[in-house]
Amino acid sequence: MRLVPEAPKAHKLWSVRLGILAALLYSLQPVLAHYQNLLPEWAFTALATLVGFAGVGARLIPQKAIEEYIRSRIQ
Repeated sequence: MRLVPEAPKAHKLWSVRLGILAALLYSLQPVLAHYQNLLPEWAFTALATLVGFAGVGARLIPQKAIEEYIRSRIQ
């Protein structure tokens, strides 16, 4: 398996950042169940799902970090 040439710059992509945030929110859900006074479980699940969908949406939008990287490799 080979990575795309832009892989070293992946941390600058909003789609990657939001994907990591969504994964963290989902992984923290069992721990945060002990703090139900802060946020109801349904709201926490909705927030994590919204962040996940935002990551998918961000993947479809041109992102400046990768555009600059591609331009610098072409020149």
